[in-house]
Amino acid sequence: MAEQLGLNEKDITNAKECLEYNELELSFDCVITQIHEYDVAINKAFYSMVTAIASELKLPANEYDFLVPLIKKELS
Repeated sequence: MAEQLGLNEKDITNAKECLEYNELELSFDCVITQIHEYDVAINKAFYSMVTAIASELKLPANEYDFLVPLIKKELS
């Protein structure tokens, strides 16, 4: 979904490589950090997915809530 929203291929590849080595939290962090750094517009569905993954990883909201300003109504 991050790729569909416009995250570049390099960052997608890095996140996938982390997954291959079972580095789930690192993969998650790579995606959300780069989405934030590149100011990629996201939709509510993406943010809901982020919230669900963070919950599974037992991460507090302050680890990802910086994405909230990137939610764009027209993408929802």
